[in-house]
Amino acid sequence: MIRLQSFFNAHKRGHTILLTILLALALVSRLTHLQWLTTGLLVAAGLLGVLPLLLAAVAALRFKMVTIDLLVSIATLSALAIGEPDEAAIVCWLFAVGDLLETASLAKTRQAIKDLAALAPQTGRRLASPTATQAELVPVDQLTPGDLVQVLAGDQVPVDGEIVRGRGFLNEANLTGESRPVAKQAGTAVLAGTHLTSGTLVVKATRVGEDSTFGKLIELVEEAQDSQTRAQRLIDRFAQYYTPAVLVLALLLGLITRNFRLAITVLVLGCPGALVIGVPASTVAGIGQAARAGIMARGSAALETLTKVDAFVFDKTGTLTSGRPSVTTVVNLAGDRNDNLALLTSLERESQHPLAQAIRAAFPAGSLPVTENAVIDGQGIRAIVAGHQLLVGNQRLLKTAGVSLPAKLDLPTTGSRVFMAVDGQARLALAIADQLRPTTAAALTSLRQGRRQPELIMLSGDNQATVDAVAATLPLTAAYGDLLPAEKVAVIKQLQRAGKTVAFVGDGLNDSPALAQADLGIAMGSGAAVSVDVADLILIDSDLAKLVLATRSARRLMNNMAQNIAIALLTVLGLFIGLFAGWVYLASGMFIHEASILVVILNSLRLLHNHR
Repeated sequence: MIRLQSFFNAHKRGHTILLTILLALALVSRLTHLQWLTTGLLVAAGLLGVLPLLLAAVAALRFKMVTIDLLVSIATLSALAIGEPDEAAIVCWLFAVGDLLETASLAKTRQAIKDLAALAPQTGRRLASPTATQAELVPVDQLTPGDLVQVLAGDQVPVDGEIVRGRGFLNEANLTGESRPVAKQAGTAVLAGTHLTSGTLVVKATRVGEDSTFGKLIELVEEAQDSQTRAQRLIDRFAQYYTPAVLVLALLLGLITRNFRLAITVLVLGCPGALVIGVPASTVAGIGQAARAGIMARGSAALETLTKVDAFVFDKTGTLTSGRPSVTTVVNLAGDRNDNLALLTSLERESQHPLAQAIRAAFPAGSLPVTENAVIDGQGIRAIVAGHQLLVGNQRLLKTAGVSLPAKLDLPTTGSRVFMAVDGQARLALAIADQLRPTTAAALTSLRQGRRQPELIMLSGDNQATVDAVAATLPLTAAYGDLLPAEKVAVIKQLQRAGKTVAFVGDGLNDSPALAQADLGIAMGSGAAVSVDVADLILIDSDLAKLVLATRSARRLMNNMAQNIAIALLTVLGLFIGLFAGWVYLASGMFIHEASILVVILNSLRLLHNHR
C-alpha cells in the first residue's frame, strides 16, 4: 500500500491528466448516446480518482487520525453505490485538480529556499599564507576555521570570515536583500554565499559549511516550514473534531431524511480544505520572503511573537553600535599633521590593540622604520620611529614622561583618548569611540512609530556616562549601564513581570542568557555563534533597518493568515446555507470548495511580491 501511495504522490500531474481524459471521453460518449460507455468511463474515473484519497485516509487512520481524505473517499464511494458515477467522477477530478494546484503553488513559495540552497558555495581557494600566490582549490567541507582563502573577482565567498588582505566590492543580495555592491577592505567581515564583483581578497575563515551564516540560513528556513503558529495549532485541533462531526452530521441526515444524496453532499462540502491549507501556505510564503530580505526566522511563531512585542531591549556594543572602535576626532597640537600621522601609523602598523586597529583603519599605514618598541602596561607605547622618540598612549603616559598637554582640548568626553608626543612635545590628540550603526537612529524611530509604540531600552556593560552619551542621540525610553549579563536578564524578567512581551536584540557571547530569557531573541548575523544559535530571529547583515522590515513582514503574515481563515470558514458556511436552501448541489458545491482553496493559495502568494 505504501508503494502504491508513493506512486500516486509522485505522479499527481499524470493522474490528474488521466482523470481529465476519462471525463472528456465520457462527455463525448454521452453526446453519441452510448450510455454504457459513458457509465463505464465515469465509474473508471471515480474509482481511479478515489484510490489515492482512500490510501491516504487509511494511512491516517492507522495513526488514529481522521482526515479530509476520509470525507471525500466516503462521499465518492457512496455516490458510486447509489448510481451517481458522474458526481463521483467530478468530485474526484476537482479534488485532484485542487491538490495539483496546491502542490504547484506551495512549490513556488518554497522557491526562495531552493534558490538559497542552489547558491551554496561548493569550493574554495585555500592559501598557505596571506602573501602566497598559489591557491589550492578544495571542497568547502575541507576548509576549517583559521584557514586562509583567496577570493577572486566573480567568485563566491566560500566561508564566513574577515578580510586580512585586499579590497573589493561584494554583492550580498542573496543574504541581505541589498542589491548594491558593498565595499570591503582589510578588517571587515564577509559572509559565505556572497559574490565578489571586483577586486581580490584574502579571507581568514571563522565559520565554514553548515556553521556559516549561509548554512544556518538554509537550515533555519527549512526548520521554519515545519513550525506552527498559535493559529495553526488551533486549526489542527479544530480539524480533529470537525471531521468526525461532519461524518456524524451526514449519517444523521441520511438516517432521518432517507436522502443519501443530501448526506453525501454534506460530506463533500464539509471538507475544510481551504482552512487546512491556508495557514501553511501563508507561513511558507512569509518565511520564504523574509529569507530573501535577509531575515532568518526560526519558525513562523517567531514572527507571530514579533507582532506582539511592546518592549525592545537592545545591547549597545555590536548591536546599536558597530562594535568596532573608530577614530572620531583628530586634533593636531604641533608640527605638520601629515608628518605626525606618518609617525603614528608607522608605530601602530604592527600592533593588534583595538585602538591601533582603529587608527590603521582611519589612515594609510606609514612606512617609517621603528626601533626600541616597548609596551608600558596600562599606559601605551614608547618607541623610536625614524630617529624620533615617540610616546603613544593615554594622558598618564605623557604626564609620567613630563610632557604637558594644552589646558583645553576639543575632544569628546566619552570613548578613548590617544595622545602622541614626539621628542618630548605633544603633537597629536585623537578620540576613538564605537560608532552607531548608520541605520540605528532611523530604525529605532520607525519602531516607535508602530501601532503598539513599544518601549526602546538599551542595556550595556559600559559605564553609565558612555551609555548616556549614546542614548542622548537616540529615541530611547531608557538606558542602563554598568550591567553584567545576569543583570541584563534581571531587567528583562522585570519587564516580563510587568506584563510586557519583550524582544532582546544582541550579538555577543554574553548576550546569550538575555536572548534565551526574552520572549523573542533577535541576534545580529555578525555576532557570536552561540547568540545566533539561541536567537529566534537573525538579522543576517546586522542591519537594524531589517528589524523594521521584519516587524512589517510579520504583521502582513499574520493578517494574511487571518484572511485565509476567514475565507475558508465563510466558504463552508455559505456552502451549507446554499445546500439547505436548494441553491447548491454536489458538483457545483465541490467546484466552489476547490475554488476557495485556490483563492487562499493565491492570497498567500501575495506575500512573495509585497515585502517593502
